[in-house]
Amino acid sequence: MQKTEPQEDYQYDTTKRSIAEKYENVKLKLDLVNGTLVPIAICVILFLSGDSVVLSTLLKSVTDSYWVSLWLYLVVFVIILQLVALPLSFYSGFIVDHKFSLSTQTLQGWIVDELKGLGVELVFVILAGSVLYYLMGSLSLWWIAAAAIFAIFSIILSIILPFVILPIFYKVSPLSDIDLREDLLRMSNKFGARNVDRVLVADESRRSIRANAFFSGVGKSRSIVLFDTLLSNFTHREITTVVAHELGHYVNKDIWTEALVSGVLIIPPFYVADYVLRSAVAAFSLPNVTDPAGIPLIFAVLIGISFILQPISNWLSRIVETKADEFALKAADDSEAQASAERRLADLSLSVDSPSRLVELIFYTHPPSSKRVQLAENWKKMNRSC
Repeated sequence: MQKTEPQEDYQYDTTKRSIAEKYENVKLKLDLVNGTLVPIAICVILFLSGDSVVLSTLLKSVTDSYWVSLWLYLVVFVIILQLVALPLSFYSGFIVDHKFSLSTQTLQGWIVDELKGLGVELVFVILAGSVLYYLMGSLSLWWIAAAAIFAIFSIILSIILPFVILPIFYKVSPLSDIDLREDLLRMSNKFGARNVDRVLVADESRRSIRANAFFSGVGKSRSIVLFDTLLSNFTHREITTVVAHELGHYVNKDIWTEALVSGVLIIPPFYVADYVLRSAVAAFSLPNVTDPAGIPLIFAVLIGISFILQPISNWLSRIVETKADEFALKAADDSEAQASAERRLADLSLSVDSPSRLVELIFYTHPPSSKRVQLAENWKKMNRSC
């Protein structure tokens, strides 16, 4: 059966605009509680109760290796946090998303993804924790070195994500639409991504109806990856503008910008963590700053200070995203399709098109769709008058 092309010049669905406000209101509260308040509370309780020192002492008694005891502590610590967060994570990621018809995932699929996510998280936490504690035991100004390594790590993570992480969660196949494939590769090669030679499709539809695209790969073999939900819900022209936006990130080398911002903004949390750890050695029962028992303090500080700095990081992120939108307007040269795609994306993901200024400042990593649509419409007017 031939695929029915979605309508051109998509306009907001007024019903979905109303639903989007309800959905965002629920999700922001749940994310704030489960992503910030609950883990900080658990960390504080774990440390002040003395349970963290007890756990560290117990794990050190089963091995003569400091590093093994550190790894064991990290594993237990992450599992504790995940178990405490599980009820709200299930409610937010499964119940709420199904209630608002965003999720297509089965309960079994959700559980499998959670277990996969836990496995990936444990690997990265053990790696990051090992580096962090090595620096803490070697350098007095460890927090500066840790910030630099964190920035480098974020770049490496972005590079290996398509090869290591993506296959764990998605099945990927070549794009069958030859015309679309050629158009996307032609645009990419013309505007600076000459090493891109493949267009792949990831099966997001097994999880949700949300749509996205991104560039992946390193060296001479790079790919454009499209969610199958993007292909089934967007027009050829709209897909081109979405890919053009991602092309903007690629050509503008935003991976380096993001790494620099992350490295700078992680310095204050690491500095405060260093101060808190040294204070805890004097005021509480923490044996020394490199004892695994201090991990809850580090984690609580990182979450708390990062949340305080979130408006800054999100403001910088919105600037980067706007520049990618501007690039897309030049590369795809289709302001009408770009505005249409933004409206369709907002309705599909139930994102609020015009949030309050405070909500935008604190929580939005991308400009709201109303501003992105306005950018496209302004670009059209400017180029029409030229």
